[in-house]
Amino acid sequence: MTHNEESHFRATFDHAAVGIAHVAPDGRCLRANGTLCRILGYPLDELLTKSFKDLIYPDDLVADLAKVELMRVGKIDSYDGEERYLRENGAIIWCRKNVGCVRKDDGSIDYFVAVIEDISARKQAEKELCDSEERFRTSLLQSPLPVVMFDDREQILAISQSWLEQSGYSREELRRVEDWTIRAYGERSDVVLAQIRGIIVMSTEPEARWAQLMIRTKDGRERLWSFVSSALLPSQFDARRLFICVAQDVTDQKAHEEQIHMLMREIDHRARNMLSLVQVIARQTAASEPEDFLERFNGRIQALAANQDLLARNDWRGVDVEALVLAQLAPFANLMGCRITVHGSPVRLNPAAVQAIGLALHELATNAGKYGALSVDPGRVDVGWRLEIDVFTMTWTECNGPHVSPPERRGFGARIIDSMVKQTLNGEVQLDYAPSGVVWKLTCPAASALERHVPPSLRGHNAHTRHSVTNGSPLYNAR
Repeated sequence: MTHNEESHFRATFDHAAVGIAHVAPDGRCLRANGTLCRILGYPLDELLTKSFKDLIYPDDLVADLAKVELMRVGKIDSYDGEERYLRENGAIIWCRKNVGCVRKDDGSIDYFVAVIEDISARKQAEKELCDSEERFRTSLLQSPLPVVMFDDREQILAISQSWLEQSGYSREELRRVEDWTIRAYGERSDVVLAQIRGIIVMSTEPEARWAQLMIRTKDGRERLWSFVSSALLPSQFDARRLFICVAQDVTDQKAHEEQIHMLMREIDHRARNMLSLVQVIARQTAASEPEDFLERFNGRIQALAANQDLLARNDWRGVDVEALVLAQLAPFANLMGCRITVHGSPVRLNPAAVQAIGLALHELATNAGKYGALSVDPGRVDVGWRLEIDVFTMTWTECNGPHVSPPERRGFGARIIDSMVKQTLNGEVQLDYAPSGVVWKLTCPAASALERHVPPSLRGHNAHTRHSVTNGSPLYNAR
């Protein structure tokens, strides 16, 4: 080698961007460049006193010596790998090492040539990425919402426990996207799988896509799931494209929303009916009783309000007959048990019957208070009802009151007592103005008036009771 060539070699050795060392067969460092000194943190004179056995991290030394031995016996001429080194200050660093050798004429090793590159920064980045991916994977697996991650080869890479629990399938049953579509969608599997494949082909950037699909769980239930799918940002370490899908069982939510919509429609329907009824009461009261319209109209509206209050408190599922009677007789609460007797079977009226019978009771009570049995001290009123087989009967009987005679003209109150009740309940009403007192009797099919049929054991039973009412607003009206 000429002097000029040796100078070039020396310059290359000294100024290389990677660490270079010549190492004796026993591991002693013969030569080292400045880069290697900076990597390991030793000054050159101190580094040349070290053996590479002192520099390699103990846990990695055995594997390194095994490769050296293979070179020594001539089975390999070089090797490379990643291993840890101990810096002068005790810090551990990661290096990539390529090792060759220069042999003597007899084939034995004269010295090793080691090229060493510090890859600690890359290793740290890989570790941070690995930790981040592990955190992501753990979060995915433990997510309270069903989550699945799959790749562009349709392999399911991770699936949350909640997905498995809510669908009923096992991890072994869901290895590929197609495994899921076959089980969850049955005969619709091909259509859904084609949609997913379309997402895989078209989604090159993160973009959320929404869908609601009915799935079939392993136990055969049909559940409505809402899905949000998106591609993930591509990884610099993996050429595969990844996708994530987050699901939510919205079956109960949908049912709740539909119930709310149904209730809103029902409220609107009831409000319209109520307004129509108020308009009818207003027109008829004004037409037949104009002289004291405000008093009569106000009383009837309050009677309607009492009916509505009972229905609302019972969630519009019906009202007990006794509760309705007591509400409409509230202005006469002090007469309960002494001059007013209330008795009957424990049955519940449907909402339509509550409105019709409630208004009729209001008219009867108002008339009795102004002109009938409740207008004088000796007067008595008996209110009873009975369910026999499939017929509901209700009576209002007055006695010991002023002499009664049929009215000269038929007012709106009389039409409420008679016509409204008959039309609403598809029944018959008998109204008798006997001299001893007014008698009103309603007979109608039980199915028209009652919320539901009463058990046979209660049919025909009369429970005679006395009552006192402490709540209720006064109702003022007359025929």
